[in-house]
Amino acid sequence: MIGTLVVVAIVAAISGFYVGRATKSTAPAGAQPSWQPLPQAPIAGRVNEGVVWTGDEMLVWGGTTKSGSTSDGAAYDPAKNTWHTIARAPARFGGPAVWTGETAAAWTGNSPDGPAVGAVYDPKADRWHVLPAGPLGPREGYAAVWDGKELLIIGGARGDAQATPVAGAVDPTTGAWRVLHGLDKLVFFGGPNGAVWDGSEVLMTGNLSLCPEKGSACNSLRPTFVAYNPATDAVRALKLPPLSADFGADTAGSLKPIAWTGIEAIFTASVPGSIRIFMYDPASASWKKGAPGPCYIPPQFTQTAWAGDQFAAACGTDGLQLYVPKSETWSTISPGPSPLNSRESSAIVWTGTDLVAWSGSADKRVSPNPLPDDGASLALGG
Repeated sequence: MIGTLVVVAIVAAISGFYVGRATKSTAPAGAQPSWQPLPQAPIAGRVNEGVVWTGDEMLVWGGTTKSGSTSDGAAYDPAKNTWHTIARAPARFGGPAVWTGETAAAWTGNSPDGPAVGAVYDPKADRWHVLPAGPLGPREGYAAVWDGKELLIIGGARGDAQATPVAGAVDPTTGAWRVLHGLDKLVFFGGPNGAVWDGSEVLMTGNLSLCPEKGSACNSLRPTFVAYNPATDAVRALKLPPLSADFGADTAGSLKPIAWTGIEAIFTASVPGSIRIFMYDPASASWKKGAPGPCYIPPQFTQTAWAGDQFAAACGTDGLQLYVPKSETWSTISPGPSPLNSRESSAIVWTGTDLVAWSGSADKRVSPNPLPDDGASLALGG
């Protein structure tokens, strides 16, 4: 199942989300779900980890623990409800990673100071191998997306300046790199908000810097929405939702792609104290705008996730607000406290039936441990 899940590490007001393809939830309809604790993990709690769903297991590796950066990792099997350790990564790195259908492929700029490292993990052999050094230097705030053949690394900054080259792609099977010159002039302020693959193009949003020579001091920005075809190395500008009284430039600049359903790309957008869902149909080049979420969204320690065919976001200290694009409706449930309600940068995956969240940076108001090593899973009905 190629491209089932793409993890994206982007600095955002609402953190702990991932980007993925839609799959139908198969949990019993009408059942009242509740978060179930995961068994004790064999690795320490962390942030900035690499994480993918293989179809059978959640793989977690690298990142930063209370003791510093690490290269260890573990796999969680929800069918057996067990963890086991995996081979150490060849470098102390985590961050954006993709599942290719057979392996986990990851590249990290490891902050503006580097080093830049790429590697591939084969869970059947429990073995890592390092990708050849590519054309991309250290950076942060970049997006990673899997197009079915290559891992694309797009954007990012080094210090106050745009990292160059802007984008590159690597084939994790052969290790062959290439620069994506079509994106050379796409100077995203702070990196793109994210990216999704729609089967033929990468759809991405962000804020273009209109004075890139000033770096982070530039105050002239323009929200943008573009499609990029890696086969032709061509970029085309797409129309944003029309501006209105409840959709200004700030909201347009916060548009973040979170999933591809097979027909539409799903986006979130921040509005004061809430969150909105937008849907874009590439075939008709048209937008649909969902109603604001019913719950207040705190600016910190709140996480979101794409759960197969619906969007989940924290709702208070023990609830979730759910949006189903197919019916364009919100609902709320109270499954109990979870990492989504009080943490940031957790390892989050959707298994096809359950939403699994582990570790992350905890809100000290509810946890004395800043990097707890526990987690929970939630079966969500369709």
